[in-house]
Amino acid sequence: MPFRRTDQLPLLLKTKRKRPQSIQQQEAPIEQASPPDSSSLKLLAPQSPAAPLPPSYQTVLTNDAFKVISVQYGPHEKVPVHDHPATPTVFVYLNNSGPVNIIHDGNPPSTVTRPPTQLGAFRFNRGLIERHSIENLSDLPSLFLRVELPNLNLPDNPPDFRGPAPTDLTHNINETEFSSPHVTVLRVVCVNPAPCDVPPTAAPSVLIAFSSTSLTHDGQTTKIGAGTVLPIAPNQSFKISPITSEPAHILLISRH
Repeated sequence: MPFRRTDQLPLLLKTKRKRPQSIQQQEAPIEQASPPDSSSLKLLAPQSPAAPLPPSYQTVLTNDAFKVISVQYGPHEKVPVHDHPATPTVFVYLNNSGPVNIIHDGNPPSTVTRPPTQLGAFRFNRGLIERHSIENLSDLPSLFLRVELPNLNLPDNPPDFRGPAPTDLTHNINETEFSSPHVTVLRVVCVNPAPCDVPPTAAPSVLIAFSSTSLTHDGQTTKIGAGTVLPIAPNQSFKISPITSEPAHILLISRH
């Protein structure tokens, strides 16, 4: 769906937004929310010289706590060499995709094949400096978000964590699927028309929608579409509910 502007939400943090990249086509595209002026976060090392990110990567949200990059590899697309910094990152997968080759620059180059991904899955990575190119091996596009956590220095060397996509969306889910002293990832699925509570967190957060979802906060309701990314201020509670027969389904990533 294309990112667009919608009614302002009072719970959002003020952010700096760049021109976003289309992520996914939906039956009824919903506009991207714009943060209000009332709250603020100041705007926030890749290896040098760094190869800039190709057009497949588009920054859609940035603030002190998060930098969110929308990534889209077309079917059989080859993406030229580029760099990523040593920044802890949560990868959030927005579609069912095929395998992708990651060709690490070196002498000689080395290739790692990322397996197919599923809509709703995520992965936490501690962050490494990388220079690589990409080849999508599939007839399917690969759509995902890089939720980077700038200036987060992890005191240890945590392993990757992979959160699988839920296999049963016939009942409500409200579960913390990843927790560390620095980052938590909460999944909420709301099946019934009655709104489901999303508990507040003391940390700044970012919400990612996997389906068309109605958000209610302080009596105001806003509709968002799949692929929408919203910053959430600390200590803000809200409710979600489905818009269509498909359950409302979100991840809430919080930085502590």
